[in-house]
Amino acid sequence: MNVYELVRSFYEENIEWQPVIKREWVEGYLRHKAWQGVSDDELQKTWHYLQMFETYLAHAETDYSEFLDAMPDWEYAEAIKWMDHHFAGFKKSLKPVRYFFGILMDFYKYLANRRIILNTEQLERAAEIIAGGRKVNLDALRPPAREQAAPFDKMLEEGVLPELAPLIGEVVERLMHKLGSFFQQKEFRDDFHRALMLYTGPMIDIPDEEEDEFWLGFWDYFLFDYHLIANDRTPLQYFHELHDQTLAPEERLILSDFINAQFCVFYVSRIVNQEWVECVNLFTEEKFELPYPDMDYRLLKRLLFTGHIFQRERTMINYVTSVEVSPNLRRRLREEVIRQKQIYELQQPGATWTEFLTRHSAAVRHTIDILTTLAKVNVTPRHLTDRRFPPIVSVREPNQDVSAIIARVMPEYGFSCYDIKLAQKLWHDYCQLTPATIRKPEAWAAAVIYTFAQINLPVGIPAEPLAQELGISAGSIYTNRGKLCELLQLEKHDPRYLNEEGFVFSLFSS
Repeated sequence: MNVYELVRSFYEENIEWQPVIKREWVEGYLRHKAWQGVSDDELQKTWHYLQMFETYLAHAETDYSEFLDAMPDWEYAEAIKWMDHHFAGFKKSLKPVRYFFGILMDFYKYLANRRIILNTEQLERAAEIIAGGRKVNLDALRPPAREQAAPFDKMLEEGVLPELAPLIGEVVERLMHKLGSFFQQKEFRDDFHRALMLYTGPMIDIPDEEEDEFWLGFWDYFLFDYHLIANDRTPLQYFHELHDQTLAPEERLILSDFINAQFCVFYVSRIVNQEWVECVNLFTEEKFELPYPDMDYRLLKRLLFTGHIFQRERTMINYVTSVEVSPNLRRRLREEVIRQKQIYELQQPGATWTEFLTRHSAAVRHTIDILTTLAKVNVTPRHLTDRRFPPIVSVREPNQDVSAIIARVMPEYGFSCYDIKLAQKLWHDYCQLTPATIRKPEAWAAAVIYTFAQINLPVGIPAEPLAQELGISAGSIYTNRGKLCELLQLEKHDPRYLNEEGFVFSLFSS
């Protein structure tokens, strides 16, 4: 049997678990080596080592199927001990161990070049410590003691921050690495590009990968504030639902804090003591304390901060950015965002500050950027809060066939789960104002989608492809759109049906 038959046999006939090392990774890597002139005998030897490693991963206590590169250095030492015990052809002596690390390093680099994993740091560290000397050193890397998780939780709850700082930093880094690996998979590509558009807005080019400050800010927005297309969850919430049970206890604790963190814009009002400063939430005017940052107080009191905060005994904060503003500009910023919240309340009556900022933190970020960098007097379109709209009283159920077609077709045009609900609300509201006559549900569904796109997107979507897909005429879309607009008194960036993209674009249109 050649190497590819051995791989096929292993994955199709011999394993009963979900593999960590995917079959397509192995086959792609082996073909890559074959193109470099490596013989089948050498490829079979390479595969044998990868097979041993995959077998160990299936028996490991931690599931690394979503983040292989986050596997800690000590786990490689455990793998070598396990393989020495379970495979007769493998010994934990220097030559086979170095050969094992050589294969893994080459395999990981192949995966990293294809963006399947992000880096090889843990593996490199393990190889250097275990096999970098004159003899194998497996005792230098040991798994953390099991009782560490409980003290970690207890110390966090007691607020013992200085002693915990190195441990917290290590856990956060490990967790963020797993999150990054998971959300850089192909299935999140559309979300990644949509999040970039929302974060940068229509006027900013996306920087190169070397621009660390930009990407730190983007990932902070993406993980904490962005809403996924398919389910309207934040990435942190979605990751928690899928992988919480595969994380170490201390990682679960940090993830729980992250999920409960709230987006906040704040400034420092006074020094409490040498270790703490009092901060004020710009919008709610609530006060809280944070550790004294390492900067001159004269500069500190002129800064406006943006970040995510969460509560324990004291308030904690994740990644934070700052911009220097005058008291007058700070007041203007507050007034602009209050007006934006009023716009959101036209869609969600009685919405709290938390609900507004959870949905539209991107718009708030852009408001800060526009007022501090562009010569604009107003950011928020004034007419959106001054309008009076037809009152909606629920008197009848909207046609469900139309609602179902809206839900089925909108994802094909890149609209999110949240967008679908807003479009269906538009249809619901129209049906409360008139008993619509439905001969072709497709014509009404297409008109709703077409109208919703015109409200929220700079150029909307073309009617002709939509009509062709649904087997109707473009004319019927235009006719029904006219009825929708007339009865509901619709306009560009209509606040009743404004989605996240529409809110951001509205700030740059005024």
